[in-house]
Amino acid sequence: MVALPPLIRVCSLSRRFGHTWALRGVDLGIGKGELFGIVGPDGAGKTTLIQSICAILDPTEGAITVDGHDTVKEAAKITSSIGYMSQAYSLYGDLTVEENLQFFAEVRNVPETALIDRKAKLLHFSGLAPFLDRKTKNLSGGMQKKLALCCSLIHEPDILILDEPNLGVDPLSRRDLWRMIEEYRSRKLTVVLATSYMDEAARCDRLAFLASGKLLACDKPQKFGDDLEQAFKLLQPVQTPPVAPIEPKQKHMGLAIEVDTLSKHFEDFTAVDQISFGVKPGEIFGLLGPNGSGKSTTIKMLCGIQPPSEGKAIVAGVNVGERSGEARHRIGYMSQRFSLYLDLTVNENLAFFGSVYGLKDNHLRERMEWAIAMAGLAGNERILTRSLSGALRQRLALGCAVLHQPDVLFLDEPTSGVDPTSRQTFWDLIRSFARAGTTIFVTTHYLREAEGCDRVAFINRGKILYLDSPSVIREKFGGVTLEEAFIQLMEESAP
Repeated sequence: MVALPPLIRVCSLSRRFGHTWALRGVDLGIGKGELFGIVGPDGAGKTTLIQSICAILDPTEGAITVDGHDTVKEAAKITSSIGYMSQAYSLYGDLTVEENLQFFAEVRNVPETALIDRKAKLLHFSGLAPFLDRKTKNLSGGMQKKLALCCSLIHEPDILILDEPNLGVDPLSRRDLWRMIEEYRSRKLTVVLATSYMDEAARCDRLAFLASGKLLACDKPQKFGDDLEQAFKLLQPVQTPPVAPIEPKQKHMGLAIEVDTLSKHFEDFTAVDQISFGVKPGEIFGLLGPNGSGKSTTIKMLCGIQPPSEGKAIVAGVNVGERSGEARHRIGYMSQRFSLYLDLTVNENLAFFGSVYGLKDNHLRERMEWAIAMAGLAGNERILTRSLSGALRQRLALGCAVLHQPDVLFLDEPTSGVDPTSRQTFWDLIRSFARAGTTIFVTTHYLREAEGCDRVAFINRGKILYLDSPSVIREKFGGVTLEEAFIQLMEESAP
């Protein structure tokens, strides 16, 4: 039997941005009907490779063909025939679900007669049918991802290319997205995806490991052994670990966080509904829930960024609803987007946030030096933040949040989109802070890393459903994983 030529052929591909090489000498062949995964640390070149295959970026050296078409000479043929979903998916927030689908169908020249059937099928698989008239900006993150995938599939492409399709979505939405991907692939169509989830990588027919723009290995997942995360750590270059010690905090009696019937209403919508719990000093407390469940709103109230509608929250001994200014000097907050200034250098970001927290002169310089060492940022002090990898930005954001030695540290999705090794490094830091007495309050969609919490609370539609240690929760639900318990609870609480 004669082997078929690759549907996608990448030949000696190199791509340079200014003086920096994002890809160097990459050779790949992707077969028709294959589910092909691309993994690698932040800054490895995954997105550059994806966008090169999609004919968005031209090679600096080498060439790519997609179904026989050259990405430079025949870019229009490629872009019109593939389905592509970027990390920052191109939906229109002020259009409804139906209007977005209609718009992308028109852009792709889908006949009206075919659109009715295709739209019905996609809405069925995505679960978006009840939300046709809802504006996209009012959808949860998981729903937006599913809509973006529907818009990428509306013209029924033969090749689907996805860049981190499940970035920032909860396990329930991630399962739904994979059902849609598998349904598409069941028609023997081709899927290429970049992912930072190793359980997703294990589903692929083959995996390409990238690091520093170079292809390190390409083979079936089974060839890398039973633990893909371990293979990932072995293949990628060694990262410089943080070296500065974390200073122990003075021990305080009582609770670090006290929440009593806390609620937040937005017009006719209740984002947080009478939640109550307490967190001990030095505890790592996880708040877990699907997109739109009320996690970020809860953190913003506890940080004094948003006032509560009802109830009260006492953080580090301060009622944040009444004295938010005083509370902010006792807490650190790292948002989902890291809240860094991309056009400032590392040192300039640290200096700015230090001044906001009231640090001055020698004390500020000492704290900045400590943060640089703690976050493993030595040598990057004068680098613009926009030029840093995702993992380095993440650790810089942490450094900015703890410059003033807060009693309580709030982390909202701190590891979203970073690779397994960077997640591990970050959680090592979190545990170091907790051992030194800092209380950690964290939200995450990675249920495996939530196992590192002392206790977790499951929240959905603004209500706390269950609160206990991960081990007790697993036992309570029959010895399942924390992710399986999460999915079971969310499905039981669905309307």
